Amino acid sequence: MSVFFNRPQYALYVRLLAVSFAPAALFAPIQASAATIVSAARGRVEVKESGERRWRRVRVPRTLASGDQVRTGWVSSAEIRFDDGSKMVVGANGSFMLEKSESALQQVRMNLGKLRAWVRKRSARSFRVQTPTAVCAVRGTEFAVDVARGSGNTRVDLYNGLLAVSDNRGRELLLTPNQSVQVTPGGMSAPRRFSDMQRSLQTQTRQEMRQEVSLEMSKEEVLSAAAREMKMAEYQQGKTMIDVSGNRVRLEQYILRPKPDQFKLVVLNERADRFDYFYYLGQFNTTLPTDLSTALRQLPGCIAAACGYYLTGYETGRSNTQDGIREVALGGHQVDVNANLDSNDNVASLYDPKTDAFLNVSGQGVFQTLFDNYGFYINGSLKYGWTGTSITSYSDATPASTADPITGASLTTALPTRSAPSLWSTTDMHQVILESYGDGTFTLWDNYIISDEGKIAKSSDFAGITSGAQFKSVLLKWNYEQVITASEFQGRKIDLVVAPKILIESGLIP
Repeated sequence: MSVFFNRPQYALYVRLLAVSFAPAALFAPIQASAATIVSAARGRVEVKESGERRWRRVRVPRTLASGDQVRTGWVSSAEIRFDDGSKMVVGANGSFMLEKSESALQQVRMNLGKLRAWVRKRSARSFRVQTPTAVCAVRGTEFAVDVARGSGNTRVDLYNGLLAVSDNRGRELLLTPNQSVQVTPGGMSAPRRFSDMQRSLQTQTRQEMRQEVSLEMSKEEVLSAAAREMKMAEYQQGKTMIDVSGNRVRLEQYILRPKPDQFKLVVLNERADRFDYFYYLGQFNTTLPTDLSTALRQLPGCIAAACGYYLTGYETGRSNTQDGIREVALGGHQVDVNANLDSNDNVASLYDPKTDAFLNVSGQGVFQTLFDNYGFYINGSLKYGWTGTSITSYSDATPASTADPITGASLTTALPTRSAPSLWSTTDMHQVILESYGDGTFTLWDNYIISDEGKIAKSSDFAGITSGAQFKSVLLKWNYEQVITASEFQGRKIDLVVAPKILIESGLIP
């Protein structure tokens, strides 16, 4: 795994960036598909694979193939994500089948229960929901479908965009925002507009369905979800500071455990004219201890034996509420990187929290987490990734080319070549990474260490550090800022600032 700051005296900050903020470009070098994943499951959620008779409990993230069925239990829900950034949430006592998952068409058959969907505009693909009595043809909209038990009677509510609804008798109509229609075996009713009360209830329901900070959310939805998550946060910090461009930014960040074996870091940045946010959701190999820092301090690696706590997967998201960058890694496992056949990943020095010192570990066993599958997406499109099976080094991984590395779905065209050179300032803590692709697109990462007043740190500000306690004492005076631009952003940027205090308290910086 490569890092932002590769100078030895910044080893602790390196780990922060690699775990929390490093772009995929910083992993070993290694896209559009019809990917469908169960990304979240609350309560009892089960999957029955095509051709199988047995239902099995879902362990997320779980890839779905055409013909697979999903059902939810009482007080349960499932979130389904598609490779283009679209998603749907199935409520309690629901059941659906993924009928088609192709580059040109995603088709879902909703048999029972409530489904709510947020579908991105994408001219090359259609999204269709079929029920026992209705068919909803979608492109770029937000809507809900409710299928009654037994009768199959269907209610369709449209919130945004346009939605074509047809019944079993061949009648079709086009719903406009804030319209609803009932479809029964006997046909389709005339569309009705939401009353003020209905609109209020629908808005409340939609907000309740979006309980967690994730991509594809507006500023208001992020703040609403964050307010709920903060009530469960184990670590929380907020302050106002100046960013590297001289703009005042209100910073809020917190860490919580959504599930017993997960942790989540969320960072919110609010400026006068923009709103940016970041999240990191990590899936561990086992239930986390009461003291979360015990597990997080093992993320950099362990000496002599495999770590008791390590990541088996993670997802990160960065957004300005218009553009989004998403990373997904799966298949995390422990490897003694000093004993594999790749000398490029050898670890010579590792920080030991017990002694508050950097230990010389050359020639010793150092266990770190490697991920078999990785995908990096901008605005829903895969840019690059890799695949492998129990890899012992990232040189063993196969760069993604004609298939999505997370779902295995075929790509319409092979991924272009990619290069990612980095440039360090000779005097300042400022690094530039330029990811260039063979198709002419790019992603540019500007990484800074800055003060609360927006001053860029000098290399000399971190000189002479010999212990972790000394490093953390110095680091508390500074912040990290990452400014990202990309071809897909059309002149926009994602601009994120994070303060180190919460990362030190939680153990992300051990």
